[in-house]
Amino acid sequence: MSGMNDRLRAIALYIEQGETMADIGTDHGFLPLFLREKDICPKVIMTDISDKSLQKARENAGTQQPCSNVCFRTGSGLSVIGPGEVDTIVIAGMGGLLITDILSEDTEKTCSFGKFILQPRSNSGRLRHWLFHNDFCFTGDRLVREGRFICEIITASPRSRCTNKDKGWPEPSGEMRAAGSENICWEFPYWLLCSRDPLAEEFLERKIRSERKIAGALGNRKSGNDHCIDKTEKRIEYLLRLEGKNENR
Repeated sequence: MSGMNDRLRAIALYIEQGETMADIGTDHGFLPLFLREKDICPKVIMTDISDKSLQKARENAGTQQPCSNVCFRTGSGLSVIGPGEVDTIVIAGMGGLLITDILSEDTEKTCSFGKFILQPRSNSGRLRHWLFHNDFCFTGDRLVREGRFICEIITASPRSRCTNKDKGWPEPSGEMRAAGSENICWEFPYWLLCSRDPLAEEFLERKIRSERKIAGALGNRKSGNDHCIDKTEKRIEYLLRLEGKNENR
């Protein structure tokens, strides 16, 4: 399937042979169509809030007309998916706050699915915080390059549906558990370095540069930014602490 970039291929690796899946906000439908083409998923559902956007997926499907194993549905979030209808839900390429809104709209339905593969474009920390505090267990956290960006791919399952295999991922630390949703420890969890992800060090360096740039801009402004400066300095301190631990491993 043309259109499969490194980001989508990385997401596809989390979907196991024989699993059914729904791609929320599918746009061109490249991922689910690839999974059907490779006979990985016996059933795929492509959804989008815009029928015009969903039409792109229909066109890419070509002669594959809607049937029991290739479905196109127009609607918002999980509203067009039945409870437990598929094994895996993919929500990729959206902001973390929007993903959180989709998951929290009907938590009973959300928890009826076995696995979530989430790729937030922003606010990944707020999303991780929501997942943990709504009784999800993390099963993976991977970085992948897409052009000049480094994307985050988070996999999680409702704790009630986690298997022993799923429970191998590190749990949030005491620092994370006590921290608010906007705290840097959720935005850059310690396990990104523990997992020895090849992009983790570069991702950390980018975060440090970004925070230092913010600190510099705040310092050049007039008074009244003391709270913001203190917050940014604490974010930098956390990142430098992670950097030091990584160098000492």
